[in-house]
Amino acid sequence: YDVLKIREYCLDAMACNFEAFADTSKFRAMLLRFPPPSGDSALRTTLPSAPGAGGTTNQGNILDDLREKWLEAEAAELDKRDESAALFDRRLEMLILVANEERIHDGC
Repeated sequence: YDVLKIREYCLDAMACNFEAFADTSKFRAMLLRFPPPSGDSALRTTLPSAPGAGGTTNQGNILDDLREKWLEAEAAELDKRDESAALFDRRLEMLILVANEERIHDGC
């Protein structure tokens, strides 16, 4: 395996078990170490990759990539992707707020 394959495998595992990860303070703390998702979530695409395109060929923003993997797992049908994308974005924002509160609380 190369690094991109391992990264892809880890993203798949995190997306399929997102709520289990979200329940752990270590995962929430890890979210604070990543760059924020790119751009305004309303402007990000929810369209799936072209058929046969496979995975990403370069290393992008990890939270954007996790979002895309989660959408693949949770909202395979195109008509549900926009709703699911908004749900994921709200959940991620909430987790980051909780992580910030935990960091402040633990720092006292």
